[in-house]
Amino acid sequence: MFKLRSVTLKVKKAIKAKIVFLTKVKKRLLEEEYENLQRFLHGEKAELYSANKQQAKRFYRKIKPNKEYPLSVRKDLLRVERRNTKIAEYWARIPVRGRRGGVWVAIKPHCPIEPDVEICESKLFKRNGDFYIHLTVQKEVGIPKPELTNKTVVIACDIGEANPLTSVELWNQGKKRKNVRFHGRETRNIRAHYNNLKKQVGQKKIKHAVKWIKKHIENKETRKVNDALHKATAKIVDRAEALKKSGYEPIIVFGDLKKVRRSRIKGKTRCRKNNRKIDTMPSHKTKHMLTYKALWKEIPVIPLNEAHTSQLCWICGSLHTEIRKRFFRCKDCGLEHNRDLNGAINIGNRLLGYMLKSRASVNTPQTSPTLTAPKGDSLAISECEGGSPLRKLAVVHSIPTGLFSMKCNNDFPLICSFNLLDYAAQA
Repeated sequence: MFKLRSVTLKVKKAIKAKIVFLTKVKKRLLEEEYENLQRFLHGEKAELYSANKQQAKRFYRKIKPNKEYPLSVRKDLLRVERRNTKIAEYWARIPVRGRRGGVWVAIKPHCPIEPDVEICESKLFKRNGDFYIHLTVQKEVGIPKPELTNKTVVIACDIGEANPLTSVELWNQGKKRKNVRFHGRETRNIRAHYNNLKKQVGQKKIKHAVKWIKKHIENKETRKVNDALHKATAKIVDRAEALKKSGYEPIIVFGDLKKVRRSRIKGKTRCRKNNRKIDTMPSHKTKHMLTYKALWKEIPVIPLNEAHTSQLCWICGSLHTEIRKRFFRCKDCGLEHNRDLNGAINIGNRLLGYMLKSRASVNTPQTSPTLTAPKGDSLAISECEGGSPLRKLAVVHSIPTGLFSMKCNNDFPLICSFNLLDYAAQA
């Protein structure tokens, strides 16, 4: 048993708010400031509030023609208050040139604004005749340093294309698995639907088809995909928060997917259909949403190298497996499983095996964590200091689970219960 120690971090997130119930005078002042910003950015002379002009010079270095840019509001000039009025609950003061002291407007945020947050630099947008403000809020949170205890619950997540987010809970140091969930499946259908619409537009030879697609199709597609991902990541974080309130110590871990757009075989390209699926896979967006939402709720979240997690059998640790679409089968132990679920369990087991970089051995039965150092595992290599020849041996050879216990040492990367060199010679 270990005592939890917390780390203080500053976490930011954006709160989207619509400006509502504008009077004619306030709307005219906002429109003048917004239009003057666009003219100033495109090289014309325009009367603009001095602080807004400084922000424009600071942020917008390269200006594209026929594109509108949001008004950046400095945090020392922006003020948000909570008032008990019939019109709106929250009010914001926006600095404009036409009125000294700025304009107080009613806003309707998509979520409540906590009283202890700090309002940072925000953006003012105009869409379809309405004004929106994206408030960037910041607060200090105490993230507990994750340690493996009897109350630790690992929520392992695998990020993919067919199933954008597959989650499973590992209890009792990996002995039990609960609450298997496949989140965000509708994103694949959304992508396919709008891809067919783009094909139809191209076949009809519509004039300025690219501009029409960007205006009418791509914005809708992006909004729907973002909505599905927000809901999927929120379910996982809400589940972790419920476990935390019940007295458990949840840890969210996900596979840090990188370089997914590179071809697996050098010189061999994918077909057009697979290229479209891989290029539109929202892996980075999913990781970002999951990270900031978990940290905002003071829940530790850990990205982990997911090398070979989809190919490794989570029961016997064998790489002698068969994968067909979403189906996974181990040729050694006969396990038949969902491919994404198998990857999620391996990610959770790998975190338990690392013991959060401590490399302590875990005495567990058949479902024990995978304590091997897979090929390309930068975390395992970084844990093994020194120039011992065992480092390369640990990375190149896949050693079955349960044969030895592994931990880090300054002199030798592995301390085994048998002769590792003899095993390598047999392999």
